Amino acid sequence: MKKISLKVVSLCLLASAQLHAQNGFWLEKDAKPQVYDRMIFGQFIEHFHRQIYGGIFEPGSALSDKDGFRTDVVEAMRELKVPIVRWPGGCFVSSYHWLDGVGPNRQPALDKAWGVADPNTFGTIEFVKWCRLIGAEPFICTNAGTGTAEEMSDWVEYCNLNIGKYAQLRKSHGVEEPLGIKYWSIGNENYGSWELGAKTVAEWGPLVRESAGGNVQ
Repeated sequence: MKKISLKVVSLCLLASAQLHAQNGFWLEKDAKPQVYDRMIFGQFIEHFHRQIYGGIFEPGSALSDKDGFRTDVVEAMRELKVPIVRWPGGCFVSSYHWLDGVGPNRQPALDKAWGVADPNTFGTIEFVKWCRLIGAEPFICTNAGTGTAEEMSDWVEYCNLNIGKYAQLRKSHGVEEPLGIKYWSIGNENYGSWELGAKTVAEWGPLVRESAGGNVQ
């Protein structure tokens, strides 16, 4: 047994030495600066645990402004110079219906992804306000799980148009001008069995084709 142990230790030491011997770096003194898009430093927030409620949004807190946004978090995000933030999920979005989170008469809803109640007090308008406050572009992820292509289209109308039922709804909520959301995504991890409303390859293509369109990225 002692001989076997010594052999094992010797092999481990040899492997470690070989691994470290492969490490290294080089400097190219004539290398040109690399140009990159700051959007690669984008961030993501989800209605999960304390990311939203008690995190970036906490009405009534001594640390919050008049809109309920945590000023300490706002300052930190400004310091980081976050270029873009994606919301509302994550897995959360696959059972999120955006109409629940707009207007004055909001009701809590079951968050089916994480099994908790969401008060819906942080919705589309709050998200966009917060993004503008920290200097980031808002990036909205739509519900491609339990949602529909029409629901996605209605959300784009609410945010970006001046005509139509949902544009008028936005105006009735006190936001006269379009929000101008440029960045949208269709769903979140809808290929995975863990996602509510997961889609097969055959189902996904037609849904994306039907959902995509308009002056968004």
